[in-house]
Amino acid sequence: MYVILAEKRDQAFDYYNGLAINPNLNEKMARAKGYIEVYNPAYFDGQPIVITWAIGHLTELKEPHEYRDEWKEWSLENLPIIPEKFEYRPSMDKNPARQYQIVEKLLKNADTIVWAGDNDREGCYISYSICCLAGVWGAPGKTFKSLWIDELDPKVVRKGFKNLQSIDLRYHMALEAQARAYSDWLIGMNASRLLTVLLREKLGLVLGRGQGKISVGRIISPTLFFIYQREKEIENFVSRTYYELESTFTHPNGTYVGKYIPPDIILKKGPNKGKKWKGDFDTKKQWEQLINNPRFIGDYSSGKIVNHEVDIKHSRSPRLFSLGDLQKLMDKRLGLEPDQTLAIVQELYEIDKMVTYSRTSSNHIGKERYHTLISTAETLAKILDIPKEKINVPDKPDGYFVSNKKARIHAALTPTEIFPTMQQLGEWPEEKRTIYIEIVKRCLAMFLPKYTYEQTTIITQVGSGLFKTIGNVPKDAGWKILWQDREALIDEMDIDTKKLIQVQQGDKVKPTLNPVEKKTSKPSLYTSGTLLDAMETAGRDFEDEELRAIMKETEGLGTEATRAEIIKHIREYNWVSVKKGKLHLTPLGRLICQSIEGEKLLCDAKTTALWEQSLRKISSLENTQETFVNNIKRYLGVNNPTSNLFTNLSKWVRAYDYSSMNDWLEDIKKKKNGEVGQCPKCQGEVCYRIFEKDKKKSAAMYCTNSWVSKDQHEHGEEPTCDFSIFLTIANKTLTEKDAKMLLEKGQTRLIKGFKGKKKLFDARVTWDKEKILSANTYATKFLFETQKS
Repeated sequence: MYVILAEKRDQAFDYYNGLAINPNLNEKMARAKGYIEVYNPAYFDGQPIVITWAIGHLTELKEPHEYRDEWKEWSLENLPIIPEKFEYRPSMDKNPARQYQIVEKLLKNADTIVWAGDNDREGCYISYSICCLAGVWGAPGKTFKSLWIDELDPKVVRKGFKNLQSIDLRYHMALEAQARAYSDWLIGMNASRLLTVLLREKLGLVLGRGQGKISVGRIISPTLFFIYQREKEIENFVSRTYYELESTFTHPNGTYVGKYIPPDIILKKGPNKGKKWKGDFDTKKQWEQLINNPRFIGDYSSGKIVNHEVDIKHSRSPRLFSLGDLQKLMDKRLGLEPDQTLAIVQELYEIDKMVTYSRTSSNHIGKERYHTLISTAETLAKILDIPKEKINVPDKPDGYFVSNKKARIHAALTPTEIFPTMQQLGEWPEEKRTIYIEIVKRCLAMFLPKYTYEQTTIITQVGSGLFKTIGNVPKDAGWKILWQDREALIDEMDIDTKKLIQVQQGDKVKPTLNPVEKKTSKPSLYTSGTLLDAMETAGRDFEDEELRAIMKETEGLGTEATRAEIIKHIREYNWVSVKKGKLHLTPLGRLICQSIEGEKLLCDAKTTALWEQSLRKISSLENTQETFVNNIKRYLGVNNPTSNLFTNLSKWVRAYDYSSMNDWLEDIKKKKNGEVGQCPKCQGEVCYRIFEKDKKKSAAMYCTNSWVSKDQHEHGEEPTCDFSIFLTIANKTLTEKDAKMLLEKGQTRLIKGFKGKKKLFDARVTWDKEKILSANTYATKFLFETQKS
């Protein structure tokens, strides 16, 4: 039996459509089974064919306590944590865990296993890790093959399966990704524990539930550090006043303004020594000296238009959406966090089936998808209330949007052939409707005329100097009719409109020179959208050309699929707060950044570039996984006792002056996460918490021993108490003071305004002791004044 292992379900369906003699797939049934059976005697000597799929990663590396029980404890004595041999376990998430069981059974019964995931490092690793955990990699009687195709067109799929490749390249690519996974585990587990223990020892810092967590990682730490560096830049910013030279020119037909064109001069002194002069001075006096210098201007009593050009320019519509592009736009437009946008797109993809694969990093589509969109263009136009006569399909696809090569792994976000009714659109929440409409607009814009404008350029000579003036006048709105509201335009769509007076080359003008005062602006705080952009473009400023190229090729920090999750984590870990759309470091976030600032490998994006430089040599056989991982172990102190993570970070944290954090640290100790009293069941601490769901606030109090985080659970910790009480009762939320009184006195004050079935009423709240003992979270009852004890 041949088992074809795809990376995702849609990919498996495409393989079925290529291999089946008469494709007629019941997708609902296939999803429920977790695999598809195909019969086609033209392939694999007529052997049975089964296509199954992963849901991303179906496996994960085990937690420390699963190797050794003593590694549950977070202490310096247990560090470094380095397993003798890394081991996998099935994903802890429900759907991947179920799918893994299906895939494992199929692989064990297979004679030949075809790795048919994406043609990238991570796709190979997904297949490899599943085979390792299932025990089939290297097992006797198992043959492995590789499907290597650039697109999912049925013809290409059939050709690919007729010409399966050796597994060797995919295997070595998988080893690259595995080396990175091992190393991320080693750094994350050890650095997080080390920093937690160091801060506990030095500052007495113990975080309670809701107060955040301390964690360190190759991607998340540099991401947080971006915010820290930006805040430091703002704190240290000193505005600089400078002057640029402009001139207002008087002509018989009116006036226009030109900007001085600086000559090619390399600066010989000052902070910009060795750089080209940009045409600015610190004082007006410097400009006055230059203006009077015949080498630059000299005689400025009159001017002459030496060049006048009028060109018709055309502007393409914006590129099709990648997930990141859509997330950045929704951050600007609606203030949505990246994970919120992703959740909505996932819903449109997985449930509504109205958009294509959501976690894409591509701005391109393949030719087959392009022709499908052509066939649906009139429907898209109807959704947007655009006359179908406006549609103008080009004679051939524009490579700016369409490329089989650039869309070979994932294609840009586009609508599918399933469309919402106008009633559905109207009933959707604003966020979902806006996201879908924007995806539709980007696609339909390909089939509308280019935006056309007339650009006028005037070059005016004054003495020895030249001044430039540019004006733009729209001629044909083209695709811009889709964004008639100017506020809906984004930067890449907008072109300044400025109409100039009628002039001719050779005309004489009267100049009025004016050094214009300008000031440098301080950097802006990050939003989630601009932080996404910083992650994508990380490394573009590296001096090392090879590292710069590597970061560009790997698209910076994280991936399109993980960046939103990383930003979500830094919020959930209480490292940043969001105020008016801006990301602000919390005291805990600042504390973490200050603590790792001295260990550059933990907070510098260059670490990722250096890793990538070494990792990619594994598949080319210039490096080995063992060598790479051993270098990470050396950084953790193996055969390197003097200069490693532990010595470096310990020295930095123990010497650092945290006095600026004293007030916050005292506050942390006092609040203890809203401590309101002692647990009536186990005498532990009871905390009060307000939480929000569907924009409605509720409250509860719980014993701190009744809850463990996901991380704690994965480290083997379990709750030791079950006391937890809801404090939103009859449409009324009890305050922290009420909760404290309830614990101390057994009843609250008289609270007014509870909502009954027919009217409002007043009452005190007391315990139902029997329910408390049975762990009922609704263990409260009303005490009316006539019952007051």
